[in-house]
Amino acid sequence: MTEQWLFSSDDLVNTPSQCGEYSPLDKALTPGEELELRLRGCGYIHSVVQRLNMHQVVASTACVLFHRFYMRQSFIKYHQYQIGGACVLLASKVEENKRSLKEISRACALVASKGNTSEADKAHETWSRLLKRQEIVLLENCCFDLDVRHPYAFIDALAAESKVPVFLAKAATAHVNDCLRSTICLRFGPSVIAVAALYLAIGVHEYEFRGSLFESRAVDLPKNAVEETELCVMEMLEFYRREAESEKHRPLT
Repeated sequence: MTEQWLFSSDDLVNTPSQCGEYSPLDKALTPGEELELRLRGCGYIHSVVQRLNMHQVVASTACVLFHRFYMRQSFIKYHQYQIGGACVLLASKVEENKRSLKEISRACALVASKGNTSEADKAHETWSRLLKRQEIVLLENCCFDLDVRHPYAFIDALAAESKVPVFLAKAATAHVNDCLRSTICLRFGPSVIAVAALYLAIGVHEYEFRGSLFESRAVDLPKNAVEETELCVMEMLEFYRREAESEKHRPLT
């Protein structure tokens, strides 16, 4: 993973979507509005991946590509579902869990139409053309850099080295899967996210852990790992707080 894909908190409130830079008529989004569109886009990605019975890592890679794209382009110009679909198409190739363009476009149409098969049938060909076009746009804006490293291997290595129980490693993995819908992959490297997810899992399950993940020899951590981990845990907790708040106001169906 290169440094070009790690950003400061200031960068995240000065994105193309929040600057309205494409024309004087463009509406600049607030940080909250952009975050909501990121969540919707990643939710869409997960729904498409699940419908295609693809591996979780495809969704994770697609979400990372999605977040990177919108550090260079605006939600005003590119709809989150179109780019989300292109991210699934590209991630399926990166992670060698391929589906045909026809299958992916069909799934994208179904999810976008909330399962309406009649609408999806009509939109299928349009989605195929969109995905082919947006995949090129995605590649260009990601600088053809498809090196996406996830925290999963770091979680396994840390858990094995520190004798953390398997159930906590699985819980940490679940935290990563949840929080990749947020922007933590733009703020922190995968090793820091792995440590943060494990400490969060340890805290949530009130597990008595007397070791220190920061003394690991199995995982190369940055010099400021303690500070970065604290910030990452705080962002994970904030993500869950927002999710809980949103759930309260979500209408019953």
